[in-house]
Amino acid sequence: MNLDPYRDPVLYDLEYAGHSLDIAWYTSLVGGVGGPVLELGCGTGRIALPLLRDGHEVVGVDVSQPMLDAMQTRLAAEPEAVQARASLHRADFRTLDLGRTFPTVLLPFNALHHCRDEAEVEALLASVRRHLSERGVFGLDCYLPDVSLYARDPEQRYEERVFRRPDTQEEIVSWERSWYDESTRVHHVQYIYRQSDGTEQTMQLDLRMWTHEELHAHLKAAGFTLLNEMADFEGTPMGPGALQSVLVLTA
Repeated sequence: MNLDPYRDPVLYDLEYAGHSLDIAWYTSLVGGVGGPVLELGCGTGRIALPLLRDGHEVVGVDVSQPMLDAMQTRLAAEPEAVQARASLHRADFRTLDLGRTFPTVLLPFNALHHCRDEAEVEALLASVRRHLSERGVFGLDCYLPDVSLYARDPEQRYEERVFRRPDTQEEIVSWERSWYDESTRVHHVQYIYRQSDGTEQTMQLDLRMWTHEELHAHLKAAGFTLLNEMADFEGTPMGPGALQSVLVLTA
Protein backbone atom coordinates (compact mmCIF):
# COMPACT_ATOMS: atom_id res chain seq x y z
CA MET A 1 0.00 0.00 0.00
CA ASN A 2 1.29 3.47 -0.90
CA LEU A 3 0.94 5.98 1.91
CA ASP A 4 0.38 9.72 1.98
CA PRO A 5 3.85 11.35 2.34
CA TYR A 6 2.32 14.06 4.52
CA ARG A 7 1.25 11.59 7.21
CA ASP A 8 4.78 11.45 8.64
CA PRO A 9 6.18 14.98 9.06
CA VAL A 10 9.46 13.68 10.49
CA LEU A 11 10.26 11.74 7.31
CA TYR A 12 9.07 14.67 5.23
CA ASP A 13 11.44 17.08 6.95
CA LEU A 14 14.33 14.63 6.63
CA GLU A 15 13.60 14.12 2.93
CA TYR A 16 13.79 17.83 2.18
CA ALA A 17 16.31 18.97 4.78
CA GLY A 18 18.77 19.94 2.06
CA HIS A 19 16.38 22.39 0.38
CA SER A 20 17.25 25.92 1.47
CA LEU A 21 17.59 28.12 -1.62
CA ASP A 22 13.84 28.64 -1.76
CA ILE A 23 13.77 29.70 1.89
CA ALA A 24 16.28 32.47 1.24
CA TRP A 25 14.38 33.55 -1.89
CA TYR A 26 10.96 33.71 -0.23
CA THR A 27 12.28 35.52 2.86
CA SER A 28 13.95 38.07 0.59
CA LEU A 29 10.74 38.52 -1.42
CA VAL A 30 8.66 39.09 1.70
CA GLY A 31 11.33 41.36 3.14
CA GLY A 32 10.92 43.63 0.13
CA VAL A 33 7.12 43.61 0.08
CA GLY A 34 6.17 43.18 3.73
CA GLY A 35 3.47 41.25 5.50
CA PRO A 36 1.13 40.00 6.68
CA VAL A 37 1.81 36.89 4.61
CA LEU A 38 -0.57 34.14 3.53
CA GLU A 39 1.30 30.91 2.85
CA LEU A 40 -0.69 28.24 1.01
CA GLY A 41 0.65 24.76 1.74
CA CYS A 42 2.69 25.79 4.78
CA GLY A 43 3.51 22.22 5.83
CA THR A 44 5.72 21.97 8.91
CA GLY A 45 6.82 25.59 8.68
CA ARG A 46 9.97 25.26 6.62
CA ILE A 47 9.36 28.71 5.07
CA ALA A 48 6.85 30.15 7.54
CA LEU A 49 9.14 29.90 10.58
CA PRO A 50 11.98 31.97 9.06
CA LEU A 51 9.38 34.58 8.04
CA LEU A 52 7.94 34.65 11.55
CA ARG A 53 11.42 35.03 13.03
CA ASP A 54 11.98 37.96 10.69
CA GLY A 55 9.05 39.72 12.32
CA HIS A 56 6.29 39.05 9.77
CA GLU A 57 2.77 37.95 10.59
CA VAL A 58 2.15 34.65 8.78
CA VAL A 59 -1.16 32.91 8.21
CA GLY A 60 -0.39 29.32 7.26
CA VAL A 61 -2.86 27.06 5.46
CA ASP A 62 -2.48 23.34 4.86
CA VAL A 63 -4.89 20.47 4.28
CA SER A 64 -2.73 17.99 6.25
CA GLN A 65 -3.40 17.91 9.99
CA PRO A 66 -0.18 15.97 10.78
CA MET A 67 1.87 18.65 9.03
CA LEU A 68 0.08 21.43 10.89
CA ASP A 69 0.54 19.57 14.18
CA ALA A 70 4.27 19.34 13.48
CA MET A 71 4.43 23.06 12.74
CA GLN A 72 2.55 23.81 15.95
CA THR A 73 5.11 21.74 17.88
CA ARG A 74 7.94 23.67 16.27
CA LEU A 75 6.20 26.95 17.04
CA ALA A 76 5.91 25.99 20.70
CA ALA A 77 9.71 26.05 20.93
CA GLU A 78 9.87 29.63 19.60
CA PRO A 79 9.74 32.83 21.69
CA GLU A 80 6.26 34.04 22.55
CA ALA A 81 6.60 37.00 20.18
CA VAL A 82 7.19 34.63 17.26
CA GLN A 83 4.27 32.41 18.27
CA ALA A 84 1.98 35.43 18.47
CA ARG A 85 2.62 36.29 14.82
CA ALA A 86 1.45 32.87 13.57
CA SER A 87 -2.03 31.66 12.70
CA LEU A 88 -2.62 28.16 11.31
CA HIS A 89 -5.66 26.90 9.43
CA ARG A 90 -6.53 23.46 8.13
CA ALA A 91 -8.21 23.98 4.78
CA ASP A 92 -8.05 23.20 1.07
CA PHE A 93 -6.37 26.18 -0.57
CA ARG A 94 -8.62 25.82 -3.62
CA THR A 95 -11.75 26.66 -1.63
CA LEU A 96 -10.22 28.84 1.06
CA ASP A 97 -11.99 32.04 2.10
CA LEU A 98 -10.51 33.75 5.15
CA GLY A 99 -12.47 36.95 4.62
CA ARG A 100 -9.34 39.13 4.48
CA THR A 101 -6.58 40.08 2.08
CA PHE A 102 -2.80 40.08 2.28
CA PRO A 103 -0.07 42.12 0.60
CA THR A 104 1.88 38.90 0.03
CA VAL A 105 0.56 35.45 -0.89
CA LEU A 106 2.98 32.54 -1.29
CA LEU A 107 2.48 29.16 -2.97
CA PRO A 108 5.87 27.52 -2.42
CA PHE A 109 7.51 24.19 -3.09
CA ASN A 110 5.60 23.07 -6.19
CA ALA A 111 2.20 23.07 -4.45
CA LEU A 112 0.52 23.93 -7.75
CA HIS A 113 1.06 20.33 -8.88
CA HIS A 114 -1.51 19.10 -6.38
CA CYS A 115 -4.14 20.56 -8.74
CA ARG A 116 -5.11 17.64 -10.93
CA ASP A 117 -6.98 19.45 -13.71
CA GLU A 118 -7.70 22.88 -15.16
CA ALA A 119 -10.73 23.44 -12.94
CA GLU A 120 -8.63 22.92 -9.82
CA VAL A 121 -5.91 25.28 -11.06
CA GLU A 122 -8.56 27.90 -11.81
CA ALA A 123 -10.04 27.44 -8.33
CA LEU A 124 -6.63 27.79 -6.70
CA LEU A 125 -5.76 30.96 -8.61
CA ALA A 126 -9.20 32.40 -7.83
CA SER A 127 -8.47 31.71 -4.16
CA VAL A 128 -5.16 33.58 -4.45
CA ARG A 129 -6.92 36.54 -6.11
CA ARG A 130 -9.55 36.49 -3.35
CA HIS A 131 -6.88 36.87 -0.69
CA LEU A 132 -4.42 39.18 -2.47
CA SER A 133 -4.53 42.89 -1.67
CA GLU A 134 -4.70 45.44 -4.47
CA ARG A 135 -1.19 45.69 -5.97
CA GLY A 136 -0.17 42.80 -3.71
CA VAL A 137 2.51 40.29 -4.66
CA PHE A 138 2.02 36.59 -5.41
CA GLY A 139 5.12 34.39 -5.29
CA LEU A 140 5.25 30.75 -6.35
CA ASP A 141 7.46 28.08 -7.85
CA CYS A 142 6.70 24.95 -9.82
CA TYR A 143 8.33 22.23 -11.85
CA LEU A 144 8.31 22.21 -15.64
CA PRO A 145 8.16 18.95 -17.63
CA ASP A 146 11.43 16.98 -17.57
CA VAL A 147 11.64 14.40 -20.36
CA SER A 148 14.88 12.88 -19.05
CA LEU A 149 13.32 12.31 -15.63
CA TYR A 150 10.26 10.68 -17.17
CA ALA A 151 12.54 8.28 -19.07
CA ARG A 152 13.73 6.62 -15.87
CA ASP A 153 13.10 2.90 -15.41
CA PRO A 154 10.01 2.82 -13.15
CA GLU A 155 11.26 -0.37 -11.48
CA GLN A 156 14.69 1.05 -10.67
CA ARG A 157 15.47 2.78 -7.38
CA TYR A 158 17.37 6.06 -7.53
CA GLU A 159 18.94 8.64 -5.20
CA GLU A 160 19.77 6.47 -2.20
CA ARG A 161 19.99 8.42 1.05
CA VAL A 162 20.49 7.49 4.68
CA PHE A 163 18.62 9.35 7.43
CA ARG A 164 18.46 9.10 11.18
CA ARG A 165 15.08 9.89 12.69
CA PRO A 166 15.49 12.50 15.42
CA ASP A 167 12.50 11.13 17.35
CA THR A 168 13.63 7.47 17.54
CA GLN A 169 17.30 7.61 16.40
CA GLU A 170 16.45 4.81 13.95
CA GLU A 171 18.51 4.72 10.76
CA ILE A 172 16.38 4.87 7.61
CA VAL A 173 17.52 4.15 4.05
CA SER A 174 15.55 5.99 1.36
CA TRP A 175 15.18 5.69 -2.42
CA GLU A 176 13.04 7.25 -5.12
CA ARG A 177 11.40 5.74 -8.17
CA SER A 178 8.95 7.32 -10.55
CA TRP A 179 7.01 7.08 -13.78
CA TYR A 180 5.08 9.47 -15.97
CA ASP A 181 1.56 8.79 -17.23
CA GLU A 182 1.25 10.62 -20.53
CA SER A 183 -2.53 10.10 -20.67
CA THR A 184 -3.12 11.96 -17.40
CA ARG A 185 0.11 14.00 -17.45
CA VAL A 186 0.78 12.96 -13.87
CA HIS A 187 4.28 12.31 -12.59
CA HIS A 188 4.03 9.58 -9.95
CA VAL A 189 6.90 9.72 -7.46
CA GLN A 190 7.44 7.05 -4.82
CA TYR A 191 9.65 7.42 -1.76
CA ILE A 192 10.71 4.06 -0.37
CA TYR A 193 11.90 3.88 3.24
CA ARG A 194 13.64 0.84 4.67
CA GLN A 195 13.49 0.60 8.45
CA SER A 196 16.28 -0.81 10.60
CA ASP A 197 14.40 -4.14 10.86
CA GLY A 198 14.37 -4.48 7.04
CA THR A 199 10.71 -3.64 6.52
CA GLU A 200 9.82 -1.04 3.92
CA GLN A 201 7.08 1.50 3.48
CA THR A 202 6.29 3.49 0.36
CA MET A 203 4.96 7.04 0.18
CA GLN A 204 3.62 8.36 -3.12
CA LEU A 205 3.16 11.81 -4.61
CA ASP A 206 1.08 12.29 -7.75
CA LEU A 207 2.04 15.55 -9.44
CA ARG A 208 0.04 16.97 -12.34
CA MET A 209 2.46 18.61 -14.76
CA TRP A 210 1.82 21.78 -16.76
CA THR A 211 3.81 23.22 -19.63
CA HIS A 212 5.29 26.69 -19.38
CA GLU A 213 2.74 27.95 -21.89
CA GLU A 214 -0.18 26.44 -19.98
CA LEU A 215 1.08 27.90 -16.71
CA HIS A 216 1.23 31.41 -18.13
CA ALA A 217 -2.15 31.04 -19.84
CA HIS A 218 -3.78 30.10 -16.52
CA LEU A 219 -2.10 32.97 -14.68
CA LYS A 220 -3.14 35.47 -17.35
CA ALA A 221 -6.72 34.18 -17.39
CA ALA A 222 -6.86 34.58 -13.60
CA GLY A 223 -5.90 38.24 -13.95
CA PHE A 224 -2.28 38.14 -12.84
CA THR A 225 0.49 40.29 -14.31
CA LEU A 226 4.02 38.93 -14.39
CA LEU A 227 6.65 40.98 -12.57
CA ASN A 228 9.56 38.55 -12.72
CA GLU A 229 10.33 34.97 -13.67
CA MET A 230 13.48 32.90 -13.19
CA ALA A 231 14.52 29.33 -13.96
CA ASP A 232 15.68 28.70 -10.37
CA PHE A 233 16.13 30.39 -7.01
CA GLU A 234 19.60 31.60 -7.95
CA GLY A 235 18.25 33.97 -10.60
CA THR A 236 19.03 32.02 -13.78
CA PRO A 237 17.08 33.60 -16.68
CA MET A 238 14.30 31.56 -18.23
CA GLY A 239 15.22 29.84 -21.47
CA PRO A 240 14.71 26.66 -23.50
CA GLY A 241 15.18 23.60 -21.35
CA ALA A 242 14.25 25.27 -18.05
CA LEU A 243 12.95 22.69 -15.58
CA GLN A 244 11.60 25.10 -12.99
CA SER A 245 9.68 28.35 -12.94
CA VAL A 246 10.00 30.81 -10.05
CA LEU A 247 7.52 33.64 -10.44
CA VAL A 248 6.53 36.94 -8.92
CA LEU A 249 3.15 38.34 -10.00
CA THR A 250 0.65 40.98 -9.09
CA ALA A 251 -3.04 41.49 -9.78
